[in-house]
Amino acid sequence: MDSTAPNLLKMRGITKRFPGVLALDGVQLDLARGEVLALAGENGAGKSTLMKVLGGVHEPDAGEIEIEGQPVRMASVADSKKLGIALIHQELLLAPNLDIAGNIFLGEEARKWGPLRTMDRAAMNSASEKLLARVGLSAHPTTLVSELTTGQMQMVEIAKALSRNARIIIMDEPTSSLTSGESEKLFEIIAELKRNGIAIVYISHRMEEILRITDRVTVMRDGKYVGDLDTKKATHDSIISLMIGRQFGTLFPKRSKQPGEPILKVSGLRVPGTTQTVSFEARRGEILGFAGLVGSGRTELMRAIFGVDRPLGGSMWFNGQEYLPRKPADAIARGLFLVPEDRKLHGLVLPMSIAENISLPDIGNYRPRGWLQREQERVVAKRQSDRLSIRSSGIQQKAVTLSGGNQQKVVLGKWLAMNPKLLILDEPTRGIDVGAKAEIYRQIAELADNGITILMVSSEMEEVIGMCDRIAVMHERRLAGILDKAQCQEKTVMSLMTGKE
Repeated sequence: MDSTAPNLLKMRGITKRFPGVLALDGVQLDLARGEVLALAGENGAGKSTLMKVLGGVHEPDAGEIEIEGQPVRMASVADSKKLGIALIHQELLLAPNLDIAGNIFLGEEARKWGPLRTMDRAAMNSASEKLLARVGLSAHPTTLVSELTTGQMQMVEIAKALSRNARIIIMDEPTSSLTSGESEKLFEIIAELKRNGIAIVYISHRMEEILRITDRVTVMRDGKYVGDLDTKKATHDSIISLMIGRQFGTLFPKRSKQPGEPILKVSGLRVPGTTQTVSFEARRGEILGFAGLVGSGRTELMRAIFGVDRPLGGSMWFNGQEYLPRKPADAIARGLFLVPEDRKLHGLVLPMSIAENISLPDIGNYRPRGWLQREQERVVAKRQSDRLSIRSSGIQQKAVTLSGGNQQKVVLGKWLAMNPKLLILDEPTRGIDVGAKAEIYRQIAELADNGITILMVSSEMEEVIGMCDRIAVMHERRLAGILDKAQCQEKTVMSLMTGKE
């Protein structure tokens, strides 16, 4: 931290216990006015818990917090807000049925004087226009939030924080659902907030963002403070080594086998919503990546291959036989499985246990005579949990209580238990820390070496180049080109993604 900058926040000895878990163990954190501080660590390191303490969601069991040199106590979210602290969650907490102004001033609406104290919409709209101008959002204050993009919603959240004169804004994985253009806009806003003396705590698993926009990195591991790094002197590997507690090797594993013969042939396939067609082949044991900007049609193509949506034309062949799934069950019966982009919404039943989630898609084979064979379910779940190194208290732990990386492993485990021939992975490491990423990459490479074909959709350039044997690049619902490993350079992939031949 810059020693000449005024000390805005000081946290010392912060400890928080939950039943059976020491979530925070004497953690410290410093923040200067106008500083952008990255808070880094693997999933489960305690980052979110520490920020919830700062945001008034949890009261610490021990420790001290000072703001501008004065001891403070935050027993509630209201206490935190009064002290100028705003927490913007990864899953934005906006009311979609209200307009922008209604969301910005929700719970603090301007009122007209008089016996009825009615809401002063004109004053709220006027104040909202000024706040929206500060964050560069051109939408009118009366626009419904449900009509906004995720990036625009993010700007509304920041405007909401500014309306409460926030001095510290906590951003938890703010770019996880943003397009590259929306992310650039967010970085501009962060730079402007910094110039105005507002401090930012930035939580992200994306190292390139941390190195680009932050001033300093505070690293946590296993609920403890590990150390600080000056971003100007830090490197990708130095941050990761501090996070995982050991020297970091290569992130992407080496492959031991070469892909075999074509197993999936797609010819002239047209998905709903476009006149464009797509043709490609995927080989046995190949990791075929699909790169493209948001809206390029990658996910729609995968949904058609998996039978979620019916294609409007074209043909597919799988394992030498014609393949035209009318529903996902048809794909599953042939050994094609999809790990979806949104694991919480489409990949898991969160209130169910690890074991129940793993057995769910193949439940018929666990009840041959009508009764669920719990012992068989337990054995299979334990095998997959050990295979994928799922960190949990046991296979009966509820999926909702797992970290993002371990939730993703459960989704992967339920399909691996059914011996897949082809796996579609849609954004397999989104929102996952680097340690869990490395484990999942190792598993993907091992699956491919065992002859399973992988179709991997990814928006992370480093990931798609580092993991894939070939990359199919999509632009505006068409296949712009397929690159062999030797051609897979960032500039080449980006040129095709943006429509340059």
